[in-house]
Amino acid sequence: VAISAVAGIMKQIKRPHKKVPVSPSELLKEPNAIVAGDRPDNHWLQYSSSKLPRTQQDWDQCVFVEKTHWGYYCWPRKLLMYAPFEEQPRQNLAREEMTEREQIIFDHFSDPVFINQFIEFLSLEDRKGKDKFSPRRFCLFKGLFRNFSDAFLPQIRPHMERLVSDTHESKQRCVAEIISGLIRGCKHWSYLKVESLWELLCPLLRTALSNITIETYADWGTCIATACESRDPRKLHWLFEMLMESPINGEGGSFVDACRLYVLQGGLAQQEWRVPELLHRLLQYLEPKLTQVYKNVRERIGSVLTYIFMIDVSLPYTQPTTSPRISEFIERVILQLKPLTEGDEEIQNHVVEENEVGEQDERTQAIKLLKTVLKWLIASAGRSFSTAVPEQLRLLPLLFKIAPVENDDSYDELKRDAKTCLSLMSQELLYSEQIPMVLSVLQEIAGSSSWHARYTVLTYLQIMVFYNLFTFMSGLKLVTNVRSLVIKLLEDEQLEVREMAATTLSGFLQCNFLSMDAPMQAHFEALCKTRLPKKRKRELGSTVDTIPSAGTSISLIKNTIKLPPHSP
Repeated sequence: VAISAVAGIMKQIKRPHKKVPVSPSELLKEPNAIVAGDRPDNHWLQYSSSKLPRTQQDWDQCVFVEKTHWGYYCWPRKLLMYAPFEEQPRQNLAREEMTEREQIIFDHFSDPVFINQFIEFLSLEDRKGKDKFSPRRFCLFKGLFRNFSDAFLPQIRPHMERLVSDTHESKQRCVAEIISGLIRGCKHWSYLKVESLWELLCPLLRTALSNITIETYADWGTCIATACESRDPRKLHWLFEMLMESPINGEGGSFVDACRLYVLQGGLAQQEWRVPELLHRLLQYLEPKLTQVYKNVRERIGSVLTYIFMIDVSLPYTQPTTSPRISEFIERVILQLKPLTEGDEEIQNHVVEENEVGEQDERTQAIKLLKTVLKWLIASAGRSFSTAVPEQLRLLPLLFKIAPVENDDSYDELKRDAKTCLSLMSQELLYSEQIPMVLSVLQEIAGSSSWHARYTVLTYLQIMVFYNLFTFMSGLKLVTNVRSLVIKLLEDEQLEVREMAATTLSGFLQCNFLSMDAPMQAHFEALCKTRLPKKRKRELGSTVDTIPSAGTSISLIKNTIKLPPHSP
């Protein structure tokens, strides 16, 4: 409560910074129509390593826009920007120039004895296994460094250096809260002070990331994400360049590699559309490492890929992004997956064990790549702004080839992920213009020589239709195509496929997606009268078998729906 109270007081007594209104039309020429995305008029807001403010002059001339959403869709009618540094309240006031409330806070946090006791208290463990990054403590340190600039840094710096080298959970969490507040609190510092600060923070963060543990990795991710929220990326270029330094270098093992990626992901995710250059650099760095043999690193790479492609959206009135595009990435991935896509050989998870080294064949490398791609597709299912349907369709035949038919927990990671991925993809929202593309691919796979693939087409079709029922029913041709696909698989040579086709047809009839009309009834009557050839070794003159090909479907359908009286 005391920490929250002091943090609130710090917010009340902060000195207001001068802002000047700027009309966007004075800075740039806005487009006539409202178009979201990357445009010439907002390009200057994006991170560019060739235009970073690395000198005092560049820093003073750079116009920082902190809010991430400004400029992406449109500009505010009244755009307020901070006035130049010279016009802002003076920093590092002498004690005599402070108000009485400021003097009380200044006296306490300038006292080394108080700081020692305070940091010792903050680094104590409260509830083992339940302690988390504290927003209250973050707000306190943010307020201290915002209101008093770097006045308290000499007293706190030794404690930060000590805490980052300590692997205890509570110590790491405490220094993460301090660093996060420090980064946010230096928003209005002068260039020389900011540069000096990052000379201190970068080595500290490198040490902290090398000592990261399973209990503290989430705290460091929160620390960096909180520090980068609503901050101009050009103002934090020291941080981003440091985090981009070989996150997967093997030092500390696969767990530390995955944690470095997690922390980097937290920072980049806050910047969204404003760091396309960093996203391109990160993708270029990660692509050769997509064949990682360690599961935790693969999962983290898959999650990072989700945020790399987050802004690649296909929405009305949206410009194509300058950030990495899924279509180009999938094109490169498909080439590397050729050993798996060519031929009908069953794909087995024969990847070498994680502690083995040595050269591996193309097929093994392709399987490891596919595992990472599956992690990406699974992670992106619930986080992406839109569905990349055309790109996903290129991987669909391969996924149908791998996904098992039965539900069995003993299946390896590859088969389980393929089944999960298909389940998530089948639940995606489809636009009316995308459905014909999906049906075309399903019809192609329905002609596969693998009955597992044909069986999975039906389970995929069931979920896809029910999740997009009204979109399907709005087009007669779409309903007709689904109907012909199901009836085609009703006549499949494999019993399991016929049974699943009958179940699928039954469900479609129950929800009135399909109806038992005269043409369908006539088709089933014709199938029932189909005369099959005699069995081998049958004696001449024996009775010819007359087996209804549609018997399976009719027997299942009659148990789930009420057939009209005229049905045979």
